Amino acid sequence: MKFVFSIPSLLAYVSSIVLLGFSLPLVAQISASNASTDCQTSMPPHLNTIDDFIGMGHFQEDCQKDSLAAVSSFTQAIQLNPKAEEPYYHRANAYHALGNYKAAIVDYTEVIRQNTGRLGFSSPAYWNRARAYEKLGEKQKAISDLTQLIGDSSSNVDEYLLRGNLYKYLGNKESARADYKAAEKLLQQYLSGSFGSGLQDPLYQEMLDKVRNNLSQLNY
Repeated sequence: MKFVFSIPSLLAYVSSIVLLGFSLPLVAQISASNASTDCQTSMPPHLNTIDDFIGMGHFQEDCQKDSLAAVSSFTQAIQLNPKAEEPYYHRANAYHALGNYKAAIVDYTEVIRQNTGRLGFSSPAYWNRARAYEKLGEKQKAISDLTQLIGDSSSNVDEYLLRGNLYKYLGNKESARADYKAAEKLLQQYLSGSFGSGLQDPLYQEMLDKVRNNLSQLNY
């Protein structure tokens, strides 16, 4: 499961079950008859390996719409190998879906701690942790994560937009302007085809209009 990533971000990288406030069984019992007939995620035939439990967690989320049960499955995967970053990432997303942002942050932090520059889940973990910090009102921490993602520059408009919104909320108009201007430039490039086909996606234009409205509000 991925989160809130809009165009063109990734959109769509250890906590204890106690953080939810109650105990969970290691493996929730799932009735296949409860699955949505439209769901394309398969239920694993066996639950023996990390991949099995990760697959079960995705099935529970996608088909059963049961993030709580998914937390249990991802926890079992973690217990099989506490050094595997993937189940922490998926459990964090399940916690996020449940609104347990503190638990999600702990797991996203573990993903980031385990990742040392390898391709993996660290970039979406930074993004999703920033969103969790935002939900908890810890805006400066969210800004720090977004800054980590953006670095010297980024081709991801969502990162600039979110950081700009946070700066604006905190009253840092100069930093907000800089991020909105960066977002404006990227959106113009998307519309012109600099990053692809140049399709006139109406969402790009809608986003660009909102960015320009924000700049106007900042008396740019």
